Amino acid sequence: MRRLVVAGAFAIVVFATIGQLSHDHHVSLGGYAADVLPLLGAWIVLARVTGRFVPTWLGGVTIGVVIRMIVLGHYRWNELAFLAVALVFVGVVAWPVWKIIGR
Repeated sequence: MRRLVVAGAFAIVVFATIGQLSHDHHVSLGGYAADVLPLLGAWIVLARVTGRFVPTWLGGVTIGVVIRMIVLGHYRWNELAFLAVALVFVGVVAWPVWKIIGR
């Protein structure tokens, strides 16, 4: 479970950093709180419950995006685009990190 959490945390923090830099042109503690905490919290819960990559990735990112959407009050269709980008990015980054850590 530990390597699953580390891989997800790495991918989620990188995702949030790139997002903040591309949209806000700077990173901030508030930005990390809004973007990282919901996704990471859901990722950690799913990692503990399932202990497997695919359910943690799909469920953790999806639940995290829904929590983020509710907390930020973003009830727009473009949240589906955010979900798609988050799923692809976190999956593409976390999977190899998870595999490398496991060696």
